Amino acid sequence: MSIRVKVFLIIIGIVVIITASSVVISISSAQSQILKTLESDMELVASLANEYISGEIDLLKANASSVAQILKTASAEKMQQVLMEQVAAYQEYFMAVTVFNKNFKIDASYGAAYAPESIAESFYGEAAFDGMKVISTTQKNEATGQVVFYILVPMDDYYIQSIIGDKDPHPRIVVCTVPGSFFSQRVNRFLIWETGNIIIVDEKGTIVANVQDEWVNEQINFIELSEKDYHYNDIARAMTNMISSDKSGTDRYVLDHVDAVIAFSPITASEQHWTIAVIAPIAESPFFRVQFLIAISGVIFLALGVIAAALASRFIAKPFYQIRAQNVELIRLGEAAKAASKTKSAFLANMSHEMRTPLNTILGLSETILKKEGLQKDVGICLEKIYGAGSTLMEVVTNLLDISNMESDKFELINNEYNVSKFINDVINANTIHIGPKPIKFDLILGENIPARLFGDELRIKQIFNNLLSNAFTFTKEGSVEWKISTEKEKENIWLISTVTDTGAGIKPEDIDKLFSDYKHLDTKKEFNKEGAGLGLALTKRMIDLMDGTITVESIYGKGSAFTVKIRQKPVDHAVISAETAENLKKFKYTQQKRIEDSEK
Repeated sequence: MSIRVKVFLIIIGIVVIITASSVVISISSAQSQILKTLESDMELVASLANEYISGEIDLLKANASSVAQILKTASAEKMQQVLMEQVAAYQEYFMAVTVFNKNFKIDASYGAAYAPESIAESFYGEAAFDGMKVISTTQKNEATGQVVFYILVPMDDYYIQSIIGDKDPHPRIVVCTVPGSFFSQRVNRFLIWETGNIIIVDEKGTIVANVQDEWVNEQINFIELSEKDYHYNDIARAMTNMISSDKSGTDRYVLDHVDAVIAFSPITASEQHWTIAVIAPIAESPFFRVQFLIAISGVIFLALGVIAAALASRFIAKPFYQIRAQNVELIRLGEAAKAASKTKSAFLANMSHEMRTPLNTILGLSETILKKEGLQKDVGICLEKIYGAGSTLMEVVTNLLDISNMESDKFELINNEYNVSKFINDVINANTIHIGPKPIKFDLILGENIPARLFGDELRIKQIFNNLLSNAFTFTKEGSVEWKISTEKEKENIWLISTVTDTGAGIKPEDIDKLFSDYKHLDTKKEFNKEGAGLGLALTKRMIDLMDGTITVESIYGKGSAFTVKIRQKPVDHAVISAETAENLKKFKYTQQKRIEDSEK
C-alpha cells in the first residue's frame, strides 16, 4: 500500500471519527434539550387539563347539589315529576337521578341508568350520608350495562338536624348518573399530538378517561395487566409512580415499541386521588427531525472531508517519500555503526585481555619486592607508586572489559549464597588502604536484623560497593567517610541498602545528571581534577540496573556527597548477623574474631 493511500485513509479515518463524534454529541445534546422542553410543555398541558377537569368535577357536584335542593322541597306526590324536569334540565351532564333513604333504598328515580342500591351502601354512599359531595370511579351500571360515574351529594341537612336535637332525622342522598365518556370528551380537546394521549386514572390505576373508548369501557388497568403479561411492565411502573405521588412530575416508558414521555398531575377536586396524565410519543417531537438534519450535515461534512483528504494526501505524502529514501540510507549507516560497535567491543575485550598479563606481572613483582626486608626507603616509595598505578590501571582494564561485555550482551550475573559478614569485611579491607596518610575517619553503621546469608551475585555487588567507597576515599582530603548498611523486607525478598557518605569535594548540581555517563570526567574541586569519575560510576549504574536496583545521589559542591544503592536479594534463611559480629565489624576486628573461631573448631 503506497504512502499516499495510507495518508488518505488516515485523514479519512480522522474525518470519520470527528464527524461521528460531532454527530453523536450533537444528537445527544439535542435530545436532552428537546426532551426537557417537551417535558416542560407537557407539564404545562397537564396542569391546564388538571384545572379544567377539576372545574368540571366541581361543576358536576354543584349541579347535583342544585338538583338535591330542588328535590328537597318537592312533595312525595310531585317527586317523580320534579325528577323528570331535573334530568331534562341537566341532560348534558346527567343520564339519571336517584334518591336513596337512610336504609339505602331507592325513594325515587328517573332515567334508564339509575343508580343501584350497592352504590348507596358503598363508601361513596357513606361519605354522602356524612354530608360530603363525592364522585365515584367508573362503574358498570346494572340497569344498562354502560360504564358510568356517580355524583353523590346529601339531600337533607342531616348534621344540622342532629345539632338542633331532632330525634328522628331522615337523611337522604341524591345520586346523579354521569356518562362514562364525560371526561374523555373533555380531556381530548387538549390532545395536540397525532398519537399522543391524555388519560385520567383512579387511585388503583384504572383508566376513567381516555381518547380510546374501549380503555374506559373495559376499565383497563395496566398495573393489573402487567401481572399477566410482562410487556406491560414498563407502563405499569410509570402508572405506579404516578398514582403513588402526591406531586406533579414526569416519567418515560415504552409500550408496543413506542417510546413516550408522560407528565402527570394529581386532580385536586377528586377526593379519591385521581391523576391526570399527558402522554407524548418522542417520535412526534422535533427530535427526529433535528436528528435527521444533524445526520445530513454529518454526511455533507464527511463528503467534503473525502475530497479534502484526496487533495491533501498528495502533498503530505511527498515528504514521506523523501524520508523513506533517507531511512534507507540511515539503515545502511546504522548497520555500519553496529559493525563498528562490535569491532570496538571486540577490540576492547582483546586489549583488556592482552593488558591483564603484563599488569598482573607488574603488580605481582611490585608486591613481592615490597614484602622484602631491608628495602631502601626511596625504592619502596617508588614501588608503592608503581603498585598503586598498576592497581588503578588494572581497575580501568577490568571496567573496560565489563563494559565491552555489556555492549556485546555477554555480561552475566552469577548468583550464589554468600556470607554477608565476610562480604562486608572484604569490602572494608579492600578500601581502607585508600586512606593512607590522609586524616580521614571511617565509620561503619549496621542496621538491625541484617540477614547472615543472602543469595545474589557477591562479586558484582562487591565491585559496586568498592567503586563507591574507593571514590569516597579518593575525593575526600580530610574529614570522614561513612558506610551505612541496612535491609528492608519485601514479601519474599530483601532490599540490601548501602549509603556511602563523605565530606569530600562534592559534585556541581549541573554535573549530577552526567555522573553515570561513560567516559565522563567531572569537575569536583580544583585539587581533584586529575582524578575524574571515568568508567567506574557508569559501570556501577549499569550493574545496578541489571540487578533491578536503584542508585541515588545527594551532593553539595565543596562539602561532600552521599550515594545510596538499593539491590534486591533473596534471604537464604532467617538467621541474622549477631550483635557480637556486628560490633567486631564496626571495630574492624572481624578477621581477628574469625581467626579465633576457626582455631577453636
